[in-house]
Amino acid sequence: MAIVTEENERDFLRLRRSLGVMSTLLVAASFVLLFVPGPNYGIDFAGGTNIITRFDNAVSEEALRSEVRALGLADAEVQRFGQDGDFQYLIRTGEITSINDEKQAELLDAMQAAFGEDVVLEYDASSGDRVYVELPLSAYGVTDPNTDTADLDLDSFASQTPALAVRISETLSVAEVDGVAEGFGNPTGRRFLVRIQALQGAIAAGLASAFDDFHSIERVETVGPRVGEQLRNDSIRAVLIALAAILLYIAFRFDLRYAPGAVVALFHDILITLGLFVILRQEISLPIVAALLTIVGYSLNDTIVNFDRIRENLELAGPKANLEKLVNRSLNECLSRTVLTSVTTLLVLISIFVLGGGLIRSFALAMMIGVVVGTYSSIFVASPIMIWTSRELDRRQRTVKLSRASDVPSV
Repeated sequence: MAIVTEENERDFLRLRRSLGVMSTLLVAASFVLLFVPGPNYGIDFAGGTNIITRFDNAVSEEALRSEVRALGLADAEVQRFGQDGDFQYLIRTGEITSINDEKQAELLDAMQAAFGEDVVLEYDASSGDRVYVELPLSAYGVTDPNTDTADLDLDSFASQTPALAVRISETLSVAEVDGVAEGFGNPTGRRFLVRIQALQGAIAAGLASAFDDFHSIERVETVGPRVGEQLRNDSIRAVLIALAAILLYIAFRFDLRYAPGAVVALFHDILITLGLFVILRQEISLPIVAALLTIVGYSLNDTIVNFDRIRENLELAGPKANLEKLVNRSLNECLSRTVLTSVTTLLVLISIFVLGGGLIRSFALAMMIGVVVGTYSSIFVASPIMIWTSRELDRRQRTVKLSRASDVPSV
């Protein structure tokens, strides 16, 4: 499909200065938006809980949201999940546990009543609904609390662990808590991991009393704030490593004069996409990081195609060719391919955005923004920077030659 011929060739580079100013302002604004008001991190990065609930019939999202917030989850958000006939709803909240100081005291009292005063209960709010219990030696039939566990039989400790885990689970009911205990670590450490269904149980009980059509809680996913912070840092590191690798690849594959334009264009695409997500208050989660890396690949591919045509035309025209005209002609020659690729990709993404649900819509939205911005940047950002880099490198080479020539002594 020939969109451009010699008679209707477009002068893309005529707009490079005005569009360059616009792109600079957009990137600067996006960078500021990353700090004020800042991204709307999902539970992957900020920590929190996703709860998928099932009903026998459709219920009002607003009514469900009001009921969940009435249960103490003031920041809870509700949205449909899955297919229309599944009657599933996703509840998102920044809370990861409903265990407060009072509940911890009740748990400790119940454990001490069952196993003695030397029971140790460890709890960290970042762990969600998980508690660690360390039993005294007396729970294993050892009467002397000062006994060195290294002198005791490991098999004896291991054989008693399952029965003690059952006793701990039964003891939880005294504090009106549903949970399951299991051995944790070396049996001689006498530690048990107790998984408590405090948040899940509170929501299930509340929804069951408020909605006759409530069926069950299908799945609960919890991410602590420490894990979320680590995931966020790892995601940023992954994007930066990808950009650095691309810089090296293009410098090796083409020439150093091509690499800066490609990397600047990729930074441009990522920052503007993130800036729009901040404005739209869309959640930044792991699927969005995957979308950003996909945008990097898409935009780079588009830029590489243009650079490859520019390099071919440079080899044919020779070093004395007008670089600006040659680049403009190369962009026009690639325009048919660029339009076809972008339009067909957008058609697929629009279909996913319209027909999909949940996180897949956010992924599709990020990709749609990235495809549009990436197509723009490959023409109006990468290519003009490549021209400036080429001229700057040529100027420096001429300066070096003149300097060397002036150092040659006259005969």
